[in-house]
Amino acid sequence: MNSKRIIQPLIAGGLALGLCLPGAAFAYGENDAIRDCNERMRANYNITDFRSESAEKIPGGGHRYKVVGKTKVDGKKYEYSCEIKDRRVVKLEYNGKEPKGLGTAESLAIGAAAAIAAGIAVSAMSKDKAPAAATTRPAPAPAPAPEVKVRANGEMEVLMANGCTVLYNDIGLRKRYGNSCSQAQLASAKQAMTNHLANQSRN
Repeated sequence: MNSKRIIQPLIAGGLALGLCLPGAAFAYGENDAIRDCNERMRANYNITDFRSESAEKIPGGGHRYKVVGKTKVDGKKYEYSCEIKDRRVVKLEYNGKEPKGLGTAESLAIGAAAAIAAGIAVSAMSKDKAPAAATTRPAPAPAPAPEVKVRANGEMEVLMANGCTVLYNDIGLRKRYGNSCSQAQLASAKQAMTNHLANQSRN
């Protein structure tokens, strides 16, 4: 009876200690570093063909890794590399070409721009046919540029006009967006996030 009373607290204490140890519940290794590097390449350059990836831990403590790999664009191979620090891509090097063709976000943005241009052309034709005495209304002011805000937990929030909000995780992947967001706004938010990540890489 006494031995059972001693063993039970020891087991409970061991479990609690295991959960408190750094990395016990959220381990991070070479495969995670490669994944984060490839995700950043995909977001910045629309690269999807990754080859010969490898990662090595950089001395100095913490989650610091150097990732190298190759990609193939138009039949030619190019090298790329990332530096990971505390599970974030802090440096990205790639001097190769970008694949031809546009991703979904870019296509949506171009489609939205084409629709706006078509609307302007139709409006101009209507004004030409209108009576001379008719008054013309001033063109509406352009929508403000998207604003990127970084939260304390590393997540990034893109604020759009009309209350549209798009949330991205700490490596730039979209998590969710508001019901008021249109496809054109989602495309603009994606472009704003791509520009933000590119600026962070250069810094």
